[in-house]
Amino acid sequence: MRMAAEKIQGRLAVLVALLTALVSGEVVCGTWNLQWFPSGRAEHRAPKNVEEANISVAAGVIRTGLESAKATGAILFFQELRDESACVNLVAKVGHPNLSVAVVSAFREWDRRLGWQQCGIATTLPVIETSWSYWRHPQKVVPPRGYVYAVLDGGEQGLIACFCLHLKSNYGAAKPEVRALNARKREVAVAQIAELAKKIRTRDGRGVTHVVVAGDFNMDPYSGQFAGEKTCDLLKAVGFATGWEGVALARRGTHPSRGRYPDSTLDFIFHRGFVGAEEPTLGPVVPLSDHRMVWQRLK
Repeated sequence: MRMAAEKIQGRLAVLVALLTALVSGEVVCGTWNLQWFPSGRAEHRAPKNVEEANISVAAGVIRTGLESAKATGAILFFQELRDESACVNLVAKVGHPNLSVAVVSAFREWDRRLGWQQCGIATTLPVIETSWSYWRHPQKVVPPRGYVYAVLDGGEQGLIACFCLHLKSNYGAAKPEVRALNARKREVAVAQIAELAKKIRTRDGRGVTHVVVAGDFNMDPYSGQFAGEKTCDLLKAVGFATGWEGVALARRGTHPSRGRYPDSTLDFIFHRGFVGAEEPTLGPVVPLSDHRMVWQRLK
């Protein structure tokens, strides 16, 4: 009887260890506004050698981050891509054997031209479904662009729904009424993500409990300049968290100062449904972008 009990206890220990392994899976997320990638010029192509050099530099930053993370899965969120080929070329240059492009938007400008600030998601995880969408326009507030969406098979994590955002910037907003309208555009956009996150299901009816919302939010909730803006609070109100709370500015300056403005925190990886998350970390400052890449490990 004693030997039988010991065998049962041993099997239970193995089962507990197995279950622990199943729920302790992790994924590393990275988000980066690449600034008119790959040319680095607003709606103008650069010479081929310049664009190839920018692709190589960006790929090196991403490759180093992935190698340092040593995660079982990775999800990358990109903003300001020129088009799908820019994302495909970047991912190919990274050279990770399991990394591939899941989805890239095709947002058009008011005159129907394909915009040069697309969003994209790349991942090492199996892709279940993808889409992209323009924002709705309630009360005639028209946020630019829209969001990119993917549902991924996280294995031990279960299904992971991902949203990549690039919200309205404050560029050229000198007048208070323009700044207020820009804030309202960001709030209107994020309110739609918050609503979608309440009821995410795959097309075949499966529910999704793990959600990541990442990208360039173009506002800093820790700065008095954005006092009263509810963009980040709208996500927190429906259960999302980000790892920047309590982190010193020196470690969360995703948009480094270039003399005119101080460092600011504009880039976020909001997450919900994970059992834990490490403090986000920053990639290096590189000339090709005015943003630093943000990495965060989710468990």
